[in-house]
Amino acid sequence: MTVKCLKGGRLIDPYNGIDEKKDLYFRNGKIVSDSEGKSTSDIENIDVQGKIIFPGLVDLRCHLNNDSVSPGNNILAASTEGSAGGYTTLLAMPDLGSIADNPATIEFIKDKISRNSKIRILLSGSLTKGSKGEVLAPLGSLKDAGVVAFTDCPLTAQNNQIFTKGSEYASMFNLPVIDLPRDLSLSRRGNAHNGPQSLKMGLGGYPRIAEELFVQRAISVSKIANTRIHLTSISSSSSVEMIRDAKLKGSLITADVTPHHLSLCEKSIKDFNPNFKTSPPLREESDRLKLVQGLLDGTIDCIATAHEPYPEHEKNVEFDLAPTGVIGLETALSVCYQTLNPQNGFSWLKLISAMSLNPSNILNIDQGRLNIGSDADIVIFDPDKNWIYSTNERSSNATNSSFEYKKFKGKIVTTFFKGSEVYCT
Repeated sequence: MTVKCLKGGRLIDPYNGIDEKKDLYFRNGKIVSDSEGKSTSDIENIDVQGKIIFPGLVDLRCHLNNDSVSPGNNILAASTEGSAGGYTTLLAMPDLGSIADNPATIEFIKDKISRNSKIRILLSGSLTKGSKGEVLAPLGSLKDAGVVAFTDCPLTAQNNQIFTKGSEYASMFNLPVIDLPRDLSLSRRGNAHNGPQSLKMGLGGYPRIAEELFVQRAISVSKIANTRIHLTSISSSSSVEMIRDAKLKGSLITADVTPHHLSLCEKSIKDFNPNFKTSPPLREESDRLKLVQGLLDGTIDCIATAHEPYPEHEKNVEFDLAPTGVIGLETALSVCYQTLNPQNGFSWLKLISAMSLNPSNILNIDQGRLNIGSDADIVIFDPDKNWIYSTNERSSNATNSSFEYKKFKGKIVTTFFKGSEVYCT
């Protein structure tokens, strides 16, 4: 079979500490050594001069949203949008129409993934039955069915005993718990960050403390149970400080932040545009800056999209009635590059670590690296390409992007999944 060579590009591989101009060879879905690539006469050279080459991205929070109602459509759409954004691995949250709290649902969705997805979609299992936070799901059976993490996201168990026991049991199966920290007693009617902006707009507030209390809960449970808990979609400056302190004390806690929380603040909602209604809400500029700092100094481990598609007739309603959630697979890398590149401390090794290697390590999967013998999940990025994002060119009926008509410099031009081209501009 023909060996393909990505020739003349800048190779970024955080796992091996590589950031240099270097050719990359792959054949039959796997990366091969330079010597093996050069020794064959059957070779296809692909000129990637001026481009940046790195491992396929890995997303820790992706919602397929009721895919059981529309079989395969959201799986196909998510994989198409993901490949366009450089993603080769997505972790689906358990809100799949039928909550993923039993092996039968897991097997049903896995079958649809095998038939409809262009890329790798992994499944998380619900921590509690129905994600209601009242009774633990059969975690052992869910692991046997193939889940790689447990979570109730976009919900979280409000009962501390249930959450603690669930986290302890998850550690027995060596799988992480992914938690979206939110105390509903303090934020049930919250549609926006609890501050001057929400007060001016007459919207119910979702205060920082509603997140921070459950961040501290996760840190304490992780310490007591010696178990891995991953906090997803952190939004508060104090959350960053608590996570930093916990890590300095040896905690197993990890965390991620979304591209929209890195790049936007609460001022974005001033026109009541529901495409800026997120979970958790966009907060103040001071929070955004702390999130950026936390990512660059390693306090925050990953960037996760929190991709959550809704059809226009559901999302485009009054702000306080609209569901929370935005799409973001296709724009994530461009948003993060544009936001972080001007910052002191930015490097491509840090960015790709946060979007590929670190999420892989948290899930304990063999992705996010360009080792010889690894899957040829490879992305080609043009840092000089100017483009405008528009949902008019989308592959699904979801239009709820926070970056509609946003101008970007830097774009994915090609994505390979197991050596096959799944996206090309």
